Amino acid sequence: MRVKYVKKRTGKVVPYDGRFIERAIRLAAVSAGNYEESVVTDAIAHIEKHLADQPDEIIQIEAVQDLVERALFEAGRFDVAKAYILYRMDKEKSRGLYEHRDGLLRKEFLSPFKHAPGPMQQLGSFVYSRTYSRYLSHLGRREFWWETVRRAVEYNCSLAKTSREEAEALYRNIYEMKQFLSGRTLWVGETRVGEQYPMANYNCAFEVIDNFHAYHDLFYLLMVGSGVGVRVLKSDAAKLPRVRTNLKLLHEMYQEVPKNERLEYTNLTFSGDTAYITIGDSKEGWAQALDAYFNLLYNNEYNKIGHIVVNYSNIRPKGEKLKVFGGTASGYQSMMRMIDKIHKIIGQAGARDGKTRTQLQPIDLLDIANIIGENVVSGGVRRTSEIGLIDQDDPTCIQAKSNLYKQVGDRWEIDKSIAHRQMSNNSIFYTHKPTREQLHWHLQQMRYSGEPGWVNQEAGAKRRPNFNGVNPCGEILLDNHGLCNLTTVNVMAFVQPDGTLDRVGLLEAQRLSARAGYRMTCRELEIHEWNAVQQRDKLLGCSLTGWQDMVNATGMEREEEAELLAELRKTAHEAARKYADALGMAEPLLVTTVKPEGTLSLLPTVSSGVHYSHAPYYVRRVRISAEDPLCKVCEELGYPVFPEVGQTAEDCRTKVVEFPVKAPAGRVKADVSAIEQLENYKMFMTHYVDHNCSITIHVRQNEWDAVEEWVWKNWDDIVALSFLSLDDNFYELMPYEEISREEYEQRRAAMKPFNPSLISKYEKEETELDIGATECVGGVCPVR
Repeated sequence: MRVKYVKKRTGKVVPYDGRFIERAIRLAAVSAGNYEESVVTDAIAHIEKHLADQPDEIIQIEAVQDLVERALFEAGRFDVAKAYILYRMDKEKSRGLYEHRDGLLRKEFLSPFKHAPGPMQQLGSFVYSRTYSRYLSHLGRREFWWETVRRAVEYNCSLAKTSREEAEALYRNIYEMKQFLSGRTLWVGETRVGEQYPMANYNCAFEVIDNFHAYHDLFYLLMVGSGVGVRVLKSDAAKLPRVRTNLKLLHEMYQEVPKNERLEYTNLTFSGDTAYITIGDSKEGWAQALDAYFNLLYNNEYNKIGHIVVNYSNIRPKGEKLKVFGGTASGYQSMMRMIDKIHKIIGQAGARDGKTRTQLQPIDLLDIANIIGENVVSGGVRRTSEIGLIDQDDPTCIQAKSNLYKQVGDRWEIDKSIAHRQMSNNSIFYTHKPTREQLHWHLQQMRYSGEPGWVNQEAGAKRRPNFNGVNPCGEILLDNHGLCNLTTVNVMAFVQPDGTLDRVGLLEAQRLSARAGYRMTCRELEIHEWNAVQQRDKLLGCSLTGWQDMVNATGMEREEEAELLAELRKTAHEAARKYADALGMAEPLLVTTVKPEGTLSLLPTVSSGVHYSHAPYYVRRVRISAEDPLCKVCEELGYPVFPEVGQTAEDCRTKVVEFPVKAPAGRVKADVSAIEQLENYKMFMTHYVDHNCSITIHVRQNEWDAVEEWVWKNWDDIVALSFLSLDDNFYELMPYEEISREEYEQRRAAMKPFNPSLISKYEKEETELDIGATECVGGVCPVR
């Protein structure tokens, strides 16, 4: 054997002794409860074969331990491999490298979960690792599911008085994927991000752009990972002060300031007719810079200012590590582009109106919001989500994305001057019922392009009088400066082996869901106006998922569905009211909703929200950065991984991973008419939902007339709906693709179990922030 020595963590070099490895594997096998001597001997033989091929006589102890894990995984002994990984963790703890202090969840309670096989299949494990599992720098790996759940539950239960029994019950349900806290809590709960930026704990938000400071808040929210709905009606634009359109904008040459000398916050100084904005190196600093820029445009105090000079030198250079959010800095260029593009919008408004001081129009406000979102995406956050709410008599905004592409020769290319308009999905904010002709036009628009959507202000106002807008997915009814606060119960998880529903367990989970949501309203927010609205409204968003899978599995009749929905709604309301009374706080204004559930539903792999499964057997394709360590793990495991459409294996930026899925026996998307889907929406809105039910109605070519008739008759009770044509058209690497049972079984047999420990082979530090906003990417329901 080539290797003769092992270098320990202390740097000490000792002779290689296989007995230590043998002992560790034997202890892991015993811990896994399935001890076989052959497991030990086969693993040792595998390891020593690799050691014989090593080029050096000395090997790092961590490399030996990695070999043990790989040997066990390749032998198919995943239970022993996991036990060995936990053994390594315990050894690290004993050396003082890592220690978790007992909170409400004690070590004795957590121990069975720590040593149990993970509850997810390949798709769920992949999505969890991509979206919610945080990198633990002190252990050099990402979290396991039991650790993520512990972190999220400890955080949630720390926000208001909670018993140990409740924390343990909530933990157990989440671990078993019977219910979930919000995706944001799974991502940022009990982290420096969540502590320093409390508003990062909420998936989405809404604000009215009727003052320029609203852009400060929009920028800040997008940077901390929240999706934002913005309203830009003519009446909103009219409230804004006029802006000067003839100020000259200059950018100082970037000269990197040493790390220990950088400004954290933005400075605004003056010399003669020139204002100097020196941008601070923080999220707050970037938002302050935008605020300062607009102040100079509209505030009459600065009428003598003719030039604006922006200094970017305090912004950390591209590639520098971001300690709190993870990943690396984008540099100053994205900030410069944002300010430059906004200044061009201001200048164009002046040229359009022939004035040096002018009133911005809704299209200008929408463009600015989109430019801010564009900066955030290029500035290190993987995704951002916006929805723009526009007037029903504003053709400029309605057609804002009609000419996104222009023909250049025989090719269609995006018009770079308005490419930022991709950042939001736009919906008409109807303040009165459209005519039948207008409704027909609108449905045809949605049929062929998906946009614009609509929001019915009158229907929303019946549910909350101060309704002013929605979040990007449209399931939460919000006032200005309102935040979404979401929790979910996986109804399918309460179907028992005999096909009956565990109603007692389901209703208890709903009670826990409401209480967990209420605790999230107790967090004090960093921006006063938003905190005041949260404390006033105490909004909850108790959602359900896996509903249609449950109906299929139990054979539940429609009358039973309505009765169960009413009982779930009553349970959530009672739980929230009692908790509020016990804490001496306000009762929530609204409690129940149904969100798209696009990401969380992939963990247990159940039907999303109120939607049906795609097909009895289908391929689910998930996109991921080609540089993501998870992508490399999938390739090593031999999963089907392909370059994105239009990209090649050599230069692709995005790759597509395929997972086979089997739906529970029963009806799927193709078995259900558009009208029945609409009636499902109506049933949920009548018997369960306080806010809105997020749903995408799949419509066959011969169903659009009937859909129009149904919408016309039910308009007064529809808050918002989304439509998508259901056809047999095929395009390469589509998100869902039906397959046969035989192909499913072949694909399933070929897929190795997902091995999260392999991630550490490729990941040596935390990668860029994944905000966990895939549930409302671009403001579009992910079912689409």
